[in-house]
Order: sequence, then C-alpha cells, then structure tokens
Amino acid sequence: MSESLSQKTFSGLVWTFLETFSLQGFGFVQGIILARYLMPSDYGLIAMTGVFFAISYALVDAGFTSALIRNNGREDIDYSTVYVTNVVLSFLISVVLCFCASLIADFYHEPLLEQIVYVNALLMFLGSFIAVQGARMTIHLDFKRKSRINIVTTIITGLISIVLAILEFGVWSLIYPNFAMILIKGVLYWHYQHWFPGIKFSWDIYKKYFSYGSNLMLSSILNAIYANVYSLVIGKYYSAANLGYYSKGQGYAALPATTVSRMLLNVSFPILSKVQDDNNRLQVIYRKMIRTSAYIVFPIMMLVAVLARPLVVVLITEKWLNSVVYLQILCFAMMWDPINALNLNLLMVKGKSNLFLRLEIARKIIGVLVLCVTIPMGVLAMCYGQVVASLLFLVINTYYTGKLINVGFFRQMKDLFPTICYSFTMGGVVFLFISLIPTDYIQILIGVIVGVVFYLLLSKMLHSRDYYNMLELLAQNLPSKMKWVLSKM
Repeated sequence: MSESLSQKTFSGLVWTFLETFSLQGFGFVQGIILARYLMPSDYGLIAMTGVFFAISYALVDAGFTSALIRNNGREDIDYSTVYVTNVVLSFLISVVLCFCASLIADFYHEPLLEQIVYVNALLMFLGSFIAVQGARMTIHLDFKRKSRINIVTTIITGLISIVLAILEFGVWSLIYPNFAMILIKGVLYWHYQHWFPGIKFSWDIYKKYFSYGSNLMLSSILNAIYANVYSLVIGKYYSAANLGYYSKGQGYAALPATTVSRMLLNVSFPILSKVQDDNNRLQVIYRKMIRTSAYIVFPIMMLVAVLARPLVVVLITEKWLNSVVYLQILCFAMMWDPINALNLNLLMVKGKSNLFLRLEIARKIIGVLVLCVTIPMGVLAMCYGQVVASLLFLVINTYYTGKLINVGFFRQMKDLFPTICYSFTMGGVVFLFISLIPTDYIQILIGVIVGVVFYLLLSKMLHSRDYYNMLELLAQNLPSKMKWVLSKM
C-alpha cells in the first residue's frame, strides 16, 4: 500500500506541477497583455476590495472543504450537507456585501468600487454551486481531470479578459470573465463526474464538520486580513495608482511561490491524510515534498529578483517601473511561502485545527506588529518588513512540525541548505553576467539561460539528491520519448 501511495503522491505532484506551471505560463502572458492595456489604477481598484472578499470566501467555506477531504469515512449526506452550507452562507454573505458596498466605496473615496462589490458578490454566490464538485475530485485524487478543467477554463476566461481589455472595458476586463469561468467549470464538472451533491442536510454532520472547520475558518479569516492588510493600508493612505504598483510587484513576486503552495496544498493534504497515523511514512513523504518545492521555487525567485528591472520594462513597459523595487524585495519574502504552507498543512493533516488557529493568531500578531513599525517609514520599508515577518513565521511553524513528526526548524534548514546555496550562488553569477549587457531583452535571455544551466550543472556536480529525485520523478511520469533526454542529464 505504501508503495502505491508513494507513487500516487509524486505522480500527482508532478502532474499538478506540469499543469500548474503551464496554466501560470498562460496567465503570465495574459497578465502582460492586460498590463499594457490597463492602468495601474485598475489593478489598484481590484486590490482595494481584496480584503473584504477574502474574508467573505473564508466565511463561505467555513473550513468544511478541508474537513470533507480529511474525513475518510464520508458519504453522500456529507457532500450534500457541505454543499447546502456553502450555498446558504454564500447567499447571506453576498447580501451583506451589497449593503456594505457604498461604505466600502466611501472608505477609499472611489465611487466605482460600489459597482465592483455588487458584481463580485454575485460571482461569489454563483461560485458556491460548484465548490463541492471540485473538492470531490481532490478527494478521489483525480488530479488529471481536474487539471483539464482548470486548463480549459483558464484559457477561455483569459482570452475573454484580453478581448475586453482591448475593447477598453477597463477594470471590468478583470471581473466579467469570471462569469464564464463559473459556467464552464460547472459544465465540465458534470461532464466528468455525472454527479450532483443533492440538497439533503444533516445537523449532526454539520456540527461535526463545524467543530473541525470553525478553527480553520477563523484562521482563514485572519490569514485573509493579514494577506490584504498591506493593500488596505496603501489604498487608504495612497492613490489607487500607488497601490497598483505595489500590487503588480507583489503579484509577480507571489506568482511562483503561491503557484507551488497551491499545488502542494491540493496534492499533499489528501495524500498525507491517508498516512496521518504513520509518522515514519508521513515524515519521509513530508520531507521530500519540502525539498522538492524548495528546489524549484528558490532559484525561480532568485532569477526574478535579479532580472526584475528588464523583465518589467520588456513585459509591461516603463510605466510600471515603480513596481521593480517592490518586486525585488518581496521575492525574498515570498520564497518561503511553500515551506510555510506545508508546515501549516501538517497541522490540518494531524487534526490539530485548534493549534492551527492559535498558531495563525500568533503569526498574524507578529506580522501586524512588523507592519505597524514600518508604516511610518513608507511602502519600501513595509516590503522589507514582510521579509522579516516571513522568516519569523518559518521559525514558529517549524517548531510545531518538530513537535508532531520530529521535523523541526534545524532539520528542515539542513534539508534546504544545499538548495539555498545553489540558488544564491546562481543569482550572483547571473547578476555579474547581466551587468555587462546594456540591452534589456538580451539581459533576460542571457540571464535565464545562464541561471538555469548553472543551477542544474552545480546541482549535478555536487550530487544534489533533489536534482536526481526530480529527474527520477519526471522519468516516471513523462512520455517515453522524453525519458531518453532525461537519462542523458
């Protein structure tokens, strides 16, 4: 069983890696095109409402999706109860948001925000009708079909967004395509599963899931507030354009890290839940996931930081130059996100939702304290503060991981130290190379080639186990024609 589970784990991991990065590749290109047609203030308006909808989505989910995935003895009534709960909560919260729309617009002194809140509230309500269907695919480890759905919806909605931007719909180019996304996902979920959760409801099941999910819900709310508090502060005290620069820099810095974090959470939670009572097996899979994620994310973040200026100029023009310095600093904050996400995920796997909540509260208190100290110093200092906060979070998170499965801070740092050294050394080499090149386009081309080749060669020369593990995993999951190439690496 363990061998089969291991194969499922890393087959799903590789498949989701390939799917996620292909989608992000398309999303990256889409973002470049949109940034050329839209203004920084358009992105600032979207960021201003972020905290309100992040909290709303946390309330709608209420931690029930995680509880449903973790419960290995679930039945149809479990799915139905979660479905009904999501729909009802979504409707109630959407109504509240509509009543608060004018207050939100007045808070930021941006009248257009009222209409934006109305439309996004409707989108949230419609999205609740397909949430359980997506969770069911995760439960059955059906990552391949779920990936197909995500690919189709991302491409279609992305194209719609680009067309609307070209037609000068402005900020609505970032909102209207979400209606198509919900419709397409709903149709494809039905096509692949031929399943509907039903409308039955059990108070006993609700109470059971709420006892587990309520702590996760509160944690998600805290996380949503903290994740958007910088946008809240910048949007309140600066212009929508200033928030747009920060948002774009933060978005590009977060792209690789959050992509891997999301992928790891989707794959690791159902897999690790199946071996939650076998600490030895859990420890082996967990450590391998951490090393694999770092081996991919760390060098990417380093390359983005070093190549930030030419990337911004070439991709989204010089009108976004003010976002470069934010992007560079935030790369060093975001690079730890996948590691922090996995550490927190372990608490959910072990059913420690109460500890998860207390830990989130402590982390957010520290984060807010760092923010309060840096606010008077300006936006740049706030970005440096995020780097400090992310490292403090890592220390706190790994303390509890060490208590649960004996994989604490020093053990994780020992696992990650080689990758950290490879990444920073590669970053220094790339910086030296591009400093001799005056053209932005050539800097990007040479920087990427030199960075990737140097990183892989250094890993091979120093016999990195993560390098060989990656080749092995790819060889097991890629078509046979590509395996010959890997065998030569």
